[in-house]
Amino acid sequence: MGKTSSDEWPTRVKSVIVDVLDLGIDPGELADDLSLYSSTLKMDSMTLLHLLVTFESEFGFELDDEDVMNANLDTVRSLVDLVVDVAERGRGAVAAGPADDGLGG
Repeated sequence: MGKTSSDEWPTRVKSVIVDVLDLGIDPGELADDLSLYSSTLKMDSMTLLHLLVTFESEFGFELDDEDVMNANLDTVRSLVDLVVDVAERGRGAVAAGPADDGLGG
């Protein structure tokens, strides 16, 4: 995972949304205030889960269930904000690799 500046995150997140949902549009066309549940995105719980797993894989971090539950995901911007927040907080942890859980296994 390369370094991503704060102003690049929205484009990267929107690119994943466009790819996963197979929207066939430019990521820049996704308005920040567009509802995730609009007729354009047609999001449901399974699609959201697929997006979250793809973000984890694409960006190399883990989204904590608590972060997702507290994020009030209702717009494209809320999804971007969640990814940016987790990425910025976890940048050091991701670079350092997995934490030792003390279980020795």
